[in-house]
Amino acid sequence: MFDKISNYMTDMIYSTLPDIAPERREVIEYGVYMTVSELAKIAVILLISILLGIVPYVLAVVAVYGIQRTFLGGIHAKTHLGCMLTHSVIVFGVTAAAIYLKVEISYLILPVMPFAYVSAYLYAPADLPQKPVKSKRQRKQLRIGGFILLTVLFTASMLLPETWSRIILFTCFIQALFMTPIAYKISKNKYGREEALV
Repeated sequence: MFDKISNYMTDMIYSTLPDIAPERREVIEYGVYMTVSELAKIAVILLISILLGIVPYVLAVVAVYGIQRTFLGGIHAKTHLGCMLTHSVIVFGVTAAAIYLKVEISYLILPVMPFAYVSAYLYAPADLPQKPVKSKRQRKQLRIGGFILLTVLFTASMLLPETWSRIILFTCFIQALFMTPIAYKISKNKYGREEALV
């Protein structure tokens, strides 16, 4: 389904821009395909969260997880359906855990914070061969941004109401876990950087 939609949209774009070289068509098609699949994923998650009456919590998980992934990276599903399912499980799993597991923040932050910092120090930005971090400068900027982000998130988790704090902490735990060599091995992903040990 995504293939047909993205091909149709690519044909429309390509027909209005006749001066683009044919080899650029693949780049355009990939961009359109990714956009269509992301919009579908967001629409499904938003619809389910509206039906369950948990939109603010779901949006918080999506935002915290998405921003962390931008700086810290991590594993990816091999297919768009796998991505949609995995992302949905993470979003709704973290939301449910934050709402129903009444764990005190002090008990959560003590193991999650060091695990997240160590994981970020060792593996961030955790890239992929399809999306490698190509320069030392970019890698350094992402790492610094990731550490600043983690510090802001952990500080916020100590100041916000407990449900929101648990959303942050559970999301940080999942993100840190998804950067590790174990997660890469289980998901059959590979780091994009050559110096990473899997």
